Amino acid sequence: MATFSAILLSVLALVTAAQEIQTLQDLSNTLLLNQLAMSNMLAERDSGTRVIREWLNDLQSNITSEIAALQNVVKANGVPQDAGKGVVECMAPFVDVYGHCIFVETALTGTWQTMRRHCQQKGGEIVKVDCGNFMYYLVRYLHSNGLAKLSYWVGGRDEGHEGSFFWTDGTQVKMGTPFWGDGPNDNIQEPDGGTNQNCIVMATEDHYFFFDDSCNISYAVICEKLKLS
Repeated sequence: MATFSAILLSVLALVTAAQEIQTLQDLSNTLLLNQLAMSNMLAERDSGTRVIREWLNDLQSNITSEIAALQNVVKANGVPQDAGKGVVECMAPFVDVYGHCIFVETALTGTWQTMRRHCQQKGGEIVKVDCGNFMYYLVRYLHSNGLAKLSYWVGGRDEGHEGSFFWTDGTQVKMGTPFWGDGPNDNIQEPDGGTNQNCIVMATEDHYFFFDDSCNISYAVICEKLKLS
């Protein structure tokens, strides 16, 4: 009996030891899983931090570019004067923006030709933006009046004389800053559309700098009531 009891105790001890070993193994596996989860969390955090850092760098670059563009406006045209100076009387729906009678059409969109005819039907013409000060106050007017969610046709195009843009009155469109942007998607200096993109848009996604696009795309339009000479 004593021998059987000793054997039974030994077996029980072995079972207990095996259970303890299994428990330790389970704890070890749990620890490894927790370490893996922590590593993944740290990797995701580092990835998120990197994305945020890249976004901030891009934002800083864009702000720097816009500051440089505004500095070019000031350098080329002087500090913009008070928009109230040189105010002209404009008949509705046209309003004065830096001495220009402007109507911003938001209820209708169409091709460049369609929207030019629309301006003419209102007794005006598709707008000519050839002054840095005027461009500054026009963009400010769009933002101040809740009109900065759309992109707008303006009066320049290069159909028939690729690469040389002209306004509807026959005068040539100025190139470079502060008028032309670097494109809303590719960061390439505009104009860059080749023979398929011949009309000028002031695009909300490009902060209302000029870029060339297909004349057959639908955009809103900015019209100008020409002053009588």
